[in-house]
Amino acid sequence: MSTVTEPSAFEKILQEMNKEGAFTASVLASEDGLPVAAAPTPSPYDAETIAAMVTLVKDFITQAQARIGLAEVDEVSITVGDRSRLVCRYFTAGTQPFVLTVLAPPQQSYRRLTTRAVREICLLWNSTEH
Repeated sequence: MSTVTEPSAFEKILQEMNKEGAFTASVLASEDGLPVAAAPTPSPYDAETIAAMVTLVKDFITQAQARIGLAEVDEVSITVGDRSRLVCRYFTAGTQPFVLTVLAPPQQSYRRLTTRAVREICLLWNSTEH
């Protein structure tokens, strides 16, 4: 007997964003690389691996900022051979740093949808106690 669980509020935000943007998958992770939410569930991609990978990207950004004096980076986009993109949006909700990662299909705009999701995640995070 399998149990169907209701998606968390964070997962619902990711599901809606994925639906509107035709995104393959999305992961919300802590700064430490721990997945907070993922969509779809189950995902064709391992949420824990994606979360850990974007932490490595964040470490690279931090080093680049220190060594060449870059301003704060809020987004990194990696385009792969089929022109799809791995987009990492870095933001803070309250005092907690997060990374929103999206796998976007070729030629698909993503900034408006990820910005809205970040805003909704921040509102939700700030409305609950941690």
